[in-house]
Amino acid sequence: MDASKFQTDLGSGAELRRYSLKDLDAVWALVDAERDRLGPWMPWIASTTTLEHQRTWLARVVADSESLDGCGLWVDGRYAGGVGLSTDPFGITGELGYWVGAEFEGRGLVSKACLALIGFGFGAGLHRMMIRAGVRNVRSRAVAERLGFTFEGIHRGEGRGTGGFYDLACYGLLEDEWPPR
Repeated sequence: MDASKFQTDLGSGAELRRYSLKDLDAVWALVDAERDRLGPWMPWIASTTTLEHQRTWLARVVADSESLDGCGLWVDGRYAGGVGLSTDPFGITGELGYWVGAEFEGRGLVSKACLALIGFGFGAGLHRMMIRAGVRNVRSRAVAERLGFTFEGIHRGEGRGTGGFYDLACYGLLEDEWPPR
């Protein structure tokens, strides 16, 4: 799927788009500011400790024109967080991942961004979408439930954050369940 020009208006001054290398400073500033809040849930926080680490990641996702794994959420031109869609090697399943800065929580931005990526993924031929969130990450789980995903079970010890391993709640959505009725 050619995702190289992906960009979508989410309304109310919000947009979801692929990153560019010009976004480095904004991405790094928010990641660094939100480190303590994101660390328990995001495995990459522990290894992203310098601007160079962030630059290496950003260069990789920008170079991959086939992926929507690296999308930024922007509100009135300000970086608000990351929302991505990664796919399995066979083009069957997409997994949504997301995080948003504390100041942007509670506005429905993540749900709107996920809706856009779900539509894109199913339109590109994916059969299944999944979301995995920490069992105790209530806000993240609420996104999956709000979007109509089915709770499928717990994967014990599959998540890892700065506090160690934790259990993941797994959710799935099939293409014939989309759009929600």
